[in-house]
Amino acid sequence: MKKYLFKILPLSLFVWTIMLSCTNSQKENFSERTRLFNNDWKFVRDSIVGAEKSDFDDSNWMSVDLPHDFSIMDLPGEDSEDQIGPFSKKAINGNGTGHTMGGTGWYRKSFVLDKSDEGKNVVLKFDGAYMETNVWVNGKKAGINKNGYTPFWFDISSLLNPAGEPNILAVKVDNIGANSRWYSGSGLYRNVHLIVTNPVHVGVWGTKITTPEVSSNHALVEMEVTANNETGSDVEAEITVNLKDNKGVIAGSSTQTIVLPANSEKIGKNQISVQDPALWSLESPELYNAEVTIKVANKVVDVYTQKFGIRSIEFSAEKGFLLNGKQVLLKGGCLHHDNGYLGAAAFDRAEQRKVELMKENGYNAIRSSHNPLSESFLKACDEIGILVITEFTDMWDSYKNKNDYHRFFNDYWESDLTNMILRGRNHPSIIMWSIGNEIPKKSIAEGVKIGEKLAAKVKELDDTRVTTEGVPNFLIHGGWKNSKDYFDVVDVAGYNYMEAAYESDHNKYPERVIYASESYPKEAYNYWTAAEKLPYVIGDFVWTAMDYIGEVSVGSSSYKKPEDIDKRSFQAMDGIPEGINPDLVFDMMEQMSSPTWPAFLSWCGDLDLMGDKKPQGLYRDVLWDRSLLEVNVHEPIPDGLVEDLSPWGWPKELPVWDWKGSEGKPLQVRVFTKASNVKLELNGKAIGEKTITEGDQHIAEFQVSYQPGTLTAIALEDGKEIARKILSTPGEASAIRLTADSETIKADRNDLSFVKIEVLDENGQLIVQNPVKIKIDVSGNGELIASGNANPSDMASVNNSEINTFRGKAQAIIRPFITAGEITITVSSDGLKTGELKLVVQ
Repeated sequence: MKKYLFKILPLSLFVWTIMLSCTNSQKENFSERTRLFNNDWKFVRDSIVGAEKSDFDDSNWMSVDLPHDFSIMDLPGEDSEDQIGPFSKKAINGNGTGHTMGGTGWYRKSFVLDKSDEGKNVVLKFDGAYMETNVWVNGKKAGINKNGYTPFWFDISSLLNPAGEPNILAVKVDNIGANSRWYSGSGLYRNVHLIVTNPVHVGVWGTKITTPEVSSNHALVEMEVTANNETGSDVEAEITVNLKDNKGVIAGSSTQTIVLPANSEKIGKNQISVQDPALWSLESPELYNAEVTIKVANKVVDVYTQKFGIRSIEFSAEKGFLLNGKQVLLKGGCLHHDNGYLGAAAFDRAEQRKVELMKENGYNAIRSSHNPLSESFLKACDEIGILVITEFTDMWDSYKNKNDYHRFFNDYWESDLTNMILRGRNHPSIIMWSIGNEIPKKSIAEGVKIGEKLAAKVKELDDTRVTTEGVPNFLIHGGWKNSKDYFDVVDVAGYNYMEAAYESDHNKYPERVIYASESYPKEAYNYWTAAEKLPYVIGDFVWTAMDYIGEVSVGSSSYKKPEDIDKRSFQAMDGIPEGINPDLVFDMMEQMSSPTWPAFLSWCGDLDLMGDKKPQGLYRDVLWDRSLLEVNVHEPIPDGLVEDLSPWGWPKELPVWDWKGSEGKPLQVRVFTKASNVKLELNGKAIGEKTITEGDQHIAEFQVSYQPGTLTAIALEDGKEIARKILSTPGEASAIRLTADSETIKADRNDLSFVKIEVLDENGQLIVQNPVKIKIDVSGNGELIASGNANPSDMASVNNSEINTFRGKAQAIIRPFITAGEITITVSSDGLKTGELKLVVQ
């Protein structure tokens, strides 16, 4: 016979049950259990003492809405020779973080819980904060976090004032510098949420959803629900799981009753059969909602919804990578977490747009380099259909920068790794967990020992995905021959820049599954051809998919005398001698890295900082069969000099026929095509024709004396034209054109509109070669939150209203206010027709 709880509960829980009955009679809105906590913060960039106290006066602090990155804010004082906007020659990390500064940021927020929240459990959840974070509520310490990228949360229930009374939340975020090899950003740069639940509820990241059986007509969904009981007595809870498709139709359900001991959590397990499932795939990323309802004493106390996808993944040396039983070659890109002129601020729309850009440019997979990306990014990958390798960290207990995460690794790795996986394990887009990238190891034995611990923890939390690690040759004690010890720890081997070892390694280790966890853009043909031909090589992840702030000029190209070119590089070294501390390698790198000022970008991306395709991306389009024909023209090379490319560099060429001042000079024209023949014409006259063999890597090179007009490339197969590409010399600059990625945006501070600014001639052709100074004006229900161009050295154009174009383009990023209305963007320049655009905020 079923027991009714009110007969056996102590008075305190009896009172809670009565309150619960009243709450349910008022139809409690469980959609508000998770509340975005981004707006109306106070901020100061200063090492203030005592700002955690409730009575501290923050009236002079600036008001900000999250996400917020204070490293991209202009530094105090005027611009000078050594300081431009947020950039400074005094920055500790110099090139590494793009000459940006860290420091200490304080955030404070006042909030009041409604009377309906009386007696509820309250969790404060951060999706990430860079870097060392201390949190206080009403002057009392809530907790600390040391990792700058992993999510974390604190139960603050016991620190709150009674409902109806104000609470003060204070957060101190320290970025002491010398802790990253790329731009990290600083502060509360990702979303913050408040989770308000009844004492009996689903825990934070409290579901684990797996699909052990998947076919086109049937799937088995296994569901684990972690239920928390924050009361002082045992509770009998009924847990119901409804699986709903994207139309809200129930596809399967399950109900069970469990006893939750007092002040504890317990996992309930369910198996649910789904007929004719809509499978999650790259082409059709179908998602389901798992709606979990908890009842106590026949009253609903919590409703928790988790999105997931039904799909199967499989890895093998014989078949490669299979998604739903079909082979997929990973067209991958490594991607850092910054959002251009927004810095590290992970606005929902910026994260979604970044994923859209990847999809639009042919990528089907992203490696999160070298840390977990935001929840917003993962959600976008789920919805748009992009596969993800989620990476934990760039270092373990040895440093790459002296103040980096290695200081905290031994004490925090387990909780940080756990948070990363619990947050991410229901995302169908994630297919691999990477335990690290290019990890310095004090010895092979020590590296294996730590790697085994991390891999075991991953499997404990999620045994449905594979583990991996990005391994280069230059950090291995004794050289690449000892890489087996590292790869034996993980399921899939990530090769950083080691395509030359694929076939010989396969002969030694025929069961090994390999992918290029990093590759050079200029060697795209070799890496992609290997993935196409070798079944045990499942894909290629180029370094990088998109330009990013920091690692300045890693993709550099310059002109030198042939005898002055230095071909030495750490990446070419085959390991380090046994017994040598690998920290010395990074010390040497730091000593050898001279500041590159005013450059602040990596310049190695297939896409530029604005998201537009760079010349190397055109070649990848041909390799990936996204284009039949592309043409690039190299700029004039100074007499007596040759081009010196970094390993990640690309020649200084553009898809442009506009080289004023170089009339009569021979220019190199490179035509990319998989056609067998290509023909080139200039102003209607034949220049030449070439046959392209496999050894040409789908590239035909011509020398053409420049004269203005029209350059035409024609791809031929069996003598028949299959494609042509025309490059024409533009006229004089005439007008400015504005194009928004979205002309209708929400009255939501997490939404954005990215406005492309282009300078055109009278025929609407882009003027690429000559920069133009422009002025941006924004009025109405929004603001200019960021601006700039793709120039790797134009610091002065970052986040100003008066900026320059680069290669004919610039970008303005508009952030709406929280009221409906209209935003007007006007961009003007002397002598040009003004561009104007209106956005609707609703």
